[in-house]
Amino acid sequence: MKQYNLSKIMKRAHQLYNNAHAKYPTFSEALAKSWKMAKFNVWVAEQHQVREAEAKAKKEAEQERKEQATIQSILFNAQLEADRIKREAEAKAQRMREEIAARKEGISYSEYQDRLSRAMGYGRGCYCGD
Repeated sequence: MKQYNLSKIMKRAHQLYNNAHAKYPTFSEALAKSWKMAKFNVWVAEQHQVREAEAKAKKEAEQERKEQATIQSILFNAQLEADRIKREAEAKAQRMREEIAARKEGISYSEYQDRLSRAMGYGRGCYCGD
């Protein structure tokens, strides 16, 4: 049940009756208007609290979304870095395999690359410019 300030309601009713006698010719009409105003003020205060709570919830949801986006960005960057490291490691492992294969054949790595290049039909692999 709502608690109203009865003293304030009665004072407002007297003010309405005395100052707006033409609009409220009887005290009962002024008192009814005063009660309507009091109830309206309580409703407005409740609506204000509801709007503040909604705004706060919306702000918190937006903050949570931003935090999740930041976390996702960090994870994405970490995944990119891990993929880069993996590619570099695979390239290094491939080069080591090729160096081992070149040593088994008794030739240098550059000669091994040259043989592969010729076998694939690329020629000597020397770039002479445009």
